[in-house]
Amino acid sequence: MKLLSLPQPSWLNRLGLALTSVLAIAAGFILASLLFTVLLIAGLAVGGWLWWQFRRLGQSARAAAPNVIEGEYTIESAHPLLENEGTPNRKPPISPLPRHPA
Repeated sequence: MKLLSLPQPSWLNRLGLALTSVLAIAAGFILASLLFTVLLIAGLAVGGWLWWQFRRLGQSARAAAPNVIEGEYTIESAHPLLENEGTPNRKPPISPLPRHPA
């Protein structure tokens, strides 16, 4: 089977192909830059709006109950020991935090 031979392109055809290729690549970079800019601005706007909503929510929570700390706790009378309680000369464990009366 014999392959068809294509005519050799002229220098004008090659110049046109190079010019359109460069323009297509430049247009792609421009569109990608514009899309990135639009998405960045939209992301910053949504992030700013969320930050503002959380800020307002925190302010309203502080205004509703300024001195309330929610949570559960249990006061344990003795610290669990990792040694035998019958050993002589045992020193009580030192707590790293000062104890405050409840």
